[in-house]
Amino acid sequence: MKLKTFNQFILESQLSSIKAGKDSKVEVSDQKTIDGDVIPAQEILGQIIAADTEDAFKAYFYDKYGSTKFDTATMGQMLTAYQDYYTEEAEEEKEKEKEEEGGDDMGLGDLGGDDEGGDDEGGDDEDDVELDI
Repeated sequence: MKLKTFNQFILESQLSSIKAGKDSKVEVSDQKTIDGDVIPAQEILGQIIAADTEDAFKAYFYDKYGSTKFDTATMGQMLTAYQDYYTEEAEEEKEKEKEEEGGDDMGLGDLGGDDEGGDDEGGDDEDDVELDI
C-alpha cells in the first residue's frame, strides 16, 4: 500500500470526469502524469474525437507531456477510454443501419416472388433471375 500526503489526497479528490456524450456510457477522467501534471478530461476527450488512430492519440500526449511521463496504468486508462468511445460509436452506427433496414423497404415491395406458384418456367420453385446482356 502506498501512503499519500494530505496534499496528494486533496489533489486526487479534485480530479474530475466527463461523459463522452449525453447518452454515452463512456466516462473520461482527468489523468496525472508521473510528475503530477493533471491532464484534463476535456483534453483527453477532445483528442479521442480528433485522433484518426490510436497511435495518433498516444503520439499527441507523448509529444505534449513527454513519453516518459506516463506510467502504464495512466496511458492504459486513456487508451481504454479511446477504445470504449469508438466501440460505442460503432455499436450506435450498427443500430442506425438496422433501423434503416428494418423500417424502410425502400419501395421495393415483396421480392419473394409469386405467392400463387404460377411460375412461367415450369418445375423449379427457385427464384432465378435471367439477364439478357
